[in-house]
Amino acid sequence: MTMNRILAAVLAIIMVLGLAVSGGVPSAAAEAEPRTITIGVWWDIYYDSTHESEESDPAYSGSLSDQMRFENVKAVEEKYNVKFEYVNMTYAGVKESINTSILAGTPDCDVYLCELQFGIPAAMNGLGIDLKTVLPEDADVLSSQNVLSYLDLGDGKATLMKQVMAQNAVEATYPLAFNVEMLEDNNLEDPRELYARGEWTWDKFIEYCQVLTQDTDGDGVTDQYGFDGYSKDVIGQLIMSNGASIAAGTTETLSSAATGEALQFMSDLYNTYNVAAPYEFGDWGDVLRFRYRDGNVGFWPGAAWIASTNADYDWDGSVGSTLEFETAYVQWPVGPSGNQETNKGKFTAGSFWFIPNGVEDPEFVYNVFEAITNWYHDDTTIRDDEETMWWWYAVTAGDEELQYENFDVMFDVGSREQFDLWDSLNVEMDLEALIRGDMTAAQIQETYRQEYQSAIDAYFG
Repeated sequence: MTMNRILAAVLAIIMVLGLAVSGGVPSAAAEAEPRTITIGVWWDIYYDSTHESEESDPAYSGSLSDQMRFENVKAVEEKYNVKFEYVNMTYAGVKESINTSILAGTPDCDVYLCELQFGIPAAMNGLGIDLKTVLPEDADVLSSQNVLSYLDLGDGKATLMKQVMAQNAVEATYPLAFNVEMLEDNNLEDPRELYARGEWTWDKFIEYCQVLTQDTDGDGVTDQYGFDGYSKDVIGQLIMSNGASIAAGTTETLSSAATGEALQFMSDLYNTYNVAAPYEFGDWGDVLRFRYRDGNVGFWPGAAWIASTNADYDWDGSVGSTLEFETAYVQWPVGPSGNQETNKGKFTAGSFWFIPNGVEDPEFVYNVFEAITNWYHDDTTIRDDEETMWWWYAVTAGDEELQYENFDVMFDVGSREQFDLWDSLNVEMDLEALIRGDMTAAQIQETYRQEYQSAIDAYFG
């Protein structure tokens, strides 16, 4: 090659490099068209790449979280060179898309929102990607779980994801509520102290209920009771407090010894110890969940939504009336087969997300979804802002210290989820027969064992 040709080649290289630096020749990243990540949902979610301002959200309030969620859209777009969109497919549309497009190998969406009713069968039948097969071990959902957690279905896989946030933990929780003044008047130690020492057991609970069950006016008729509650709320919590389950996998466990103990204990409350208020037979919770308001019950299954329904503590000043006693929450006592460290406190509920099989580069999709979810940039004090969450505190008690303590109990029990389909399989155990004493715990187990197994088989297809 002549000297002139060498110089020409060098000059050409310099020109190309100069143009590339100055922007004259686009880089490979700039040439690539942004990938659109589609997220199938059944209600409108804000914000995504289609929203032009913070005011696009009808619930916009000008809060820091509104601002950060909106600004996070641009950050995600730039970091991953993507556009992303929540597509409201309707509830039926999401189910249909999951059951048709994924099976066809061409999922309509990169991520789906689902309820457990159809999300679990999808996961168990391999329609969703097991994140353990595509993500590194230190991915948030598999390790620290500060942003996303996964539902353990007992199959060793991580398919269904849930956003980690305080509201997701406290919602749908039923801690054991108690009448603070009633216990104090009867010189009973705060059960929360007993729980802290590992002494809050079924036996201790019965002792408390026996003390509280009284004829207060001396007419020979019991008018104050240690316990009251709606049967389904009660049996569910007793099962978890004894480390038991009914339909927590592909084989029924109603027939297990631990579940039998829970059924027997429920019967004993009414028929052996006689410490439970007379049951309102035929009621579906509309009466039984609220009789504590009469002030003659020591313990009952509590919940923020129950306390809010009748404005027990007039949390927003709109009603002008409150209960005449204070309510405190405590974890349920531990049964003979239970363990305080491993007992669950809340049945898994709510909405989950999954990445379907057939999606291109699922690790990339997960990373984008995690970044979308982590709009608070790991600062959970913004995500779980106390002011935004205040309803969850204020409805549970009048005293501010109790409000905080009750919230902590709800958060604790809600952070220990139990996957169990027992109340979602259209099997109706005759718990009223158990309460009447017409059926024993063993008879309940034998009568409904096969029904649950058949329902489980049908559920998982």
